[in-house]
Amino acid sequence: MRYSLLCLAGAVMATARPLAQSSPTYFFTFGDSYSQSNFDVNGTQPSASNPMGNPELGTGTTGGGINWVGYLTTVDNSSLVLNYNLAIGGATISNNLVSVAYEDMTSQVATFEKSYSEKPESAPWSSKDAIFGFWIGINDVGNAFWQNQSSALVPNLMDQYESLIKEIYNDGGRKFLFLNVPPTNRSPYFIDQGSDTTTQLAAWIQAYNDGLANMVETFKSEHSDVTTVIYDTHSFMNKVLDSPVKYGYLNATCINDNGESCVWWNNYHPGTKYHKLQAADMKSHLKSLGAW
Repeated sequence: MRYSLLCLAGAVMATARPLAQSSPTYFFTFGDSYSQSNFDVNGTQPSASNPMGNPELGTGTTGGGINWVGYLTTVDNSSLVLNYNLAIGGATISNNLVSVAYEDMTSQVATFEKSYSEKPESAPWSSKDAIFGFWIGINDVGNAFWQNQSSALVPNLMDQYESLIKEIYNDGGRKFLFLNVPPTNRSPYFIDQGSDTTTQLAAWIQAYNDGLANMVETFKSEHSDVTTVIYDTHSFMNKVLDSPVKYGYLNATCINDNGESCVWWNNYHPGTKYHKLQAADMKSHLKSLGAW
């Protein structure tokens, strides 16, 4: 079944928790609408007093407020984190593999290369204090599963993904965070399309996540000086959807654009409260990367 995903943006005003002055961690993030904050590389740059730079914290996201990137940058950390969020709503790994009408992650990495790889005054990062985070694949899977075999496409996606990681490695990146694809088959958008669709999508998600795990393991085996973490968003979101009342929600499928009372902000994107829950859970998994 063919479809296109909506990339909507919500906004709330929020205030970051003040952190004591310390040497910063430079947090470069890449991905799609689950991560976006509409950061402009030519706008205000991150600083100790404004860790996200631009736009205002909690704006430009698709959850009605702060997303996981914002929470890890301004709340769920133990030292100063400066975030450069290059994620773009609707993105896939490469438009040459899964074409959408948005800039892909390949373009996002090109933007990093142009703006930050030379460690400018606005982001004087080093191998020791920079972390590169990637949450990509939701749109690759969502736009490909209905007309492609995962066994044929996932290896190509992972080859391109790995090539982008290696570009950053060649620039000096040594700390990498990967988030796998959550169970979007359980989103209201796909539930409305019936069980055949959700079953097919679930199998594709599993194939993608297995491919990601294998790619990261291969990358590690070839580069003994890297630190990598894969955060399992698939398991965490399933946990929330299996017990929504435990997490303060009415049920697993309701939608509310306040971003708080329902898991879902719209029929495809979780709200800011979900992002807060996920970021808090992520913190305990990220200690090897520092900052958290």
